Amino acid sequence: MTAFLDSDGSAAVLAGGLVFATASAASAGTVADETAKCLDELEKTLGQLGCGLGDLVKVNCYLSDDGYRGEFWQTWDARFASLDVRLVRITQVVGIPGEHRVHLDATAVRPEGRA
Repeated sequence: MTAFLDSDGSAAVLAGGLVFATASAASAGTVADETAKCLDELEKTLGQLGCGLGDLVKVNCYLSDDGYRGEFWQTWDARFASLDVRLVRITQVVGIPGEHRVHLDATAVRPEGRA
């Protein structure tokens, strides 16, 4: 089964049991706010394909400036503190189109039996 989702802040494809999703957010006051919005978008998109943040196995985290790293990771760690998830995280500093400072590119494994 293959399914595609595309919205303002995220996009995803379900291919077999894997979900490949991206998330970004603009119009956020701080990098922490933008990170939280990205995670909200990612969680919403994963949910539409039968997954949650706990099903993530890898996330590439892109920041437009290395100075955002501390604020990003503080927000990230707070969000994942209550989840029992072990995932590969890679943070890279790159040019991100538009006004975005944070972009997430994630892979999740959809649990069997979820619609």
